[in-house]
Amino acid sequence: MCATARKSKPAVPAKLPRGGRHPLTQQAVAASQRARMLAAVARVVADKGYATSTVADVIALAGVSRRTFYEQFAGIDDCFVAAYESGMRALFAAIRDALRQTPTDDWRERTRIAIDAYLRALAAMPDATWAFSIEALGANRKALEYRSRVIAQWVAQWRALQVLREHAEPRGAKVSDAQLLALVGGIEELVRDCLQRRGAARLPQLADEASAFALKVLGAVNAK
Repeated sequence: MCATARKSKPAVPAKLPRGGRHPLTQQAVAASQRARMLAAVARVVADKGYATSTVADVIALAGVSRRTFYEQFAGIDDCFVAAYESGMRALFAAIRDALRQTPTDDWRERTRIAIDAYLRALAAMPDATWAFSIEALGANRKALEYRSRVIAQWVAQWRALQVLREHAEPRGAKVSDAQLLALVGGIEELVRDCLQRRGAARLPQLADEASAFALKVLGAVNAK
């Protein structure tokens, strides 16, 4: 891991007050504990690497007991996949929010906005981005299977934009799902390269290059 590339350390969600009475329900307490554990596993894996991260590391950072951990997760692999799923839901939500005010027929602008939102969301969660973009590649089979489903979701997102392009410009080139998969992989590799060499904070700077590449793949070779 490039030590200089990962400086930002967003805080694990704050612990609830211990002892005495407080107005939170048992469900709220469990949700808070879960959020802390998901944030903690991302940071631990980003710092130590997937192979050497332990439950002890996670509970120490999250401020929960081992019993509390095992009430929610079967082990660190299970916790990591849950954190991965939570991170990807947040990422897709950030992109949807950014596109909410963009006309559905302007596929070029939607492409640019989606990529910009994607990169900014990744930059805002550096630990999770490192853990899920790099460390997940060496994770267990369940994590790799989930990653495959995420990749399929990205392909579907690009397919939807390609359909918009075909409606607006029916004479444009047809793009196969294999080509869209290559687009997803290419952007992922740009992200990994930036993480390792320059750090998560620089990810938004990839927006112009990544957008130009995506527009070419989708058929807008001469788009500006």
